[in-house]
Amino acid sequence: MSTIREMKISLLDWEARIVLESLTKELQRLKNINETSEDEDEAAEAGNDYLEVASLKERLESEAVTIYGEQIKNFSQEEI
Repeated sequence: MSTIREMKISLLDWEARIVLESLTKELQRLKNINETSEDEDEAAEAGNDYLEVASLKERLESEAVTIYGEQIKNFSQEEI
């Protein structure tokens, strides 16, 4: 039986935005691998990782929106 460990962190708004943007980019990368890889194992692994990262992003984004508001999901380089 494995032990599930948990880490609690505190993020400022700009830190949360960077993490969310990074997760969004990672999802795109994994999706691309899953859709284009000729290696079935690599494609399957990317698909599984995509689901895990999507779950993490969903949890983090939900809490971030509650705390910082909808604008936390705006990754535009233009002024908000």
